[in-house]
Amino acid sequence: SSKSKQWLQGKGWWPINAGWIVVWSSEEMIGTILQTEKLLEKRGIETAWHTFVAAGFSNEAFIPGRIQLANTGALGVLALLSNRVPVRALAVHSPGLTHAAIVPLDSPLKSLADLKDAKVLKRPAVVGTTTGSTNHFGFIAAAHYLGLKENQDYTLRSSPPGDLAAGPKGIDVFTIWEPHVSNSTEILKATRLLEPLDPYYLYSGYCYTRREIEDNAPDVVQLMTDAFIEAILWGKANPDKAFSALMSQPAYAHQNRELIKKMSDRYFFWPKPTAYYPFDDPNGIWPKEESRISEWAFETGASKNKVTVKDWQDVRRTSYMAATFDKLGWRVPDKPPFLPMDWGGVGNLPYKPYSAALLKGPAPFPEPGELKKPWTFMGKTHQP
Repeated sequence: SSKSKQWLQGKGWWPINAGWIVVWSSEEMIGTILQTEKLLEKRGIETAWHTFVAAGFSNEAFIPGRIQLANTGALGVLALLSNRVPVRALAVHSPGLTHAAIVPLDSPLKSLADLKDAKVLKRPAVVGTTTGSTNHFGFIAAAHYLGLKENQDYTLRSSPPGDLAAGPKGIDVFTIWEPHVSNSTEILKATRLLEPLDPYYLYSGYCYTRREIEDNAPDVVQLMTDAFIEAILWGKANPDKAFSALMSQPAYAHQNRELIKKMSDRYFFWPKPTAYYPFDDPNGIWPKEESRISEWAFETGASKNKVTVKDWQDVRRTSYMAATFDKLGWRVPDKPPFLPMDWGGVGNLPYKPYSAALLKGPAPFPEPGELKKPWTFMGKTHQP
């Protein structure tokens, strides 16, 4: 609306500055499509796009208001909640994205449990992570479950994910997310897999905006959510164009094309489009899983304030995506479509395989019960 545009102009937020993170499977594709297909501009929202390599850098721009729409993993959002930055999460990114611990090829370590009491290395292991990103979160979760203590069993060293993938000397264990894991172990052959972090922590990322925009221009927030889902559908309808657009981004000049394609299939092209819904049931998946890790982040000093289930519930507003689904005729799933049927519940570790581990090809959509009215996609009308 013109009123919303005037308000944004008055804040100096026109065009809206938006950021996405490069080399993050699935999220990178949504960011690229939003940017190159101008899906916000088509809705009347002028947008200037920026890219970042990790959440910490994105937060440095989001906290002072230099960007107003951002995408980071849950630890990036935890930092905002911990610092009481008013934020509104609209969608979940790459739910269940694989994170892993990898080691130098000649490492004597066989599992993370080998770090306990420095029994293998005879000293605390140097663990490379990216402070403020979810590889840090995932390692904290694993360490907590395995009873590993900082300074006694391990010390942390922060480095960008791309640097960690190269397997720099002086670090015993590297923790990163896909596609960096496979890039390091399969393409660069600089490291080998120690173990995935998935059994200890179920990953989520978020697309979010500033709470002031919701308070003063809620129509803009709805349009952002509509554009997000359109990006997913556009990508599924135009896979070759979407992939070419991604690979033409400067950050992908040295990325292995086959690897990025494989990861895009697993995390973007194959999952159901309803996987991005920001479920808010406090006994369900997200608020509970994130508050579980947030507690340890607080105990270990990675988070300066305690962030609770209620905080994680309050940060999200499902009404926007519910309205988007309603326009499309989709039902909101009763449970996240990326979990196994026999999911044991949050905190019942180790977790059974989920997300990409369950997919051998595109997940069928829509299946019976997933629509509430006819939906036409790529020239075919699906009936409820």
